[in-house]
Amino acid sequence: MALLMFSQSFSASLFLSFDETIFTNSLKTLLPRYAPSVNPQSVINSGASGFRAITTNEELAGVLIAYAKAIDRVFYMPAGIGFGCFVFAWFMGWKNLKKKEVSKA
Repeated sequence: MALLMFSQSFSASLFLSFDETIFTNSLKTLLPRYAPSVNPQSVINSGASGFRAITTNEELAGVLIAYAKAIDRVFYMPAGIGFGCFVFAWFMGWKNLKKKEVSKA
């Protein structure tokens, strides 16, 4: 049970860092496309609740689109992992867990 709890906690923290990396890199590449006049590093440093203070109303729509597309890219990883687990489960095989009755003859 301890190994199961450790594995769940460790994998959650590991994939959280993977997701953060995907989000940050996606935001860096998407912001110049949708809001070219905005500095991507300043938006990342200000955070999700503070970027409205450093952008103008004209730039805000592009920044919001870049944020939405970056979040979409983050969800591709768990969707792919879920699909991989589904495919892997088909190759595990079936095993009957019922106990067979032993006949005394």
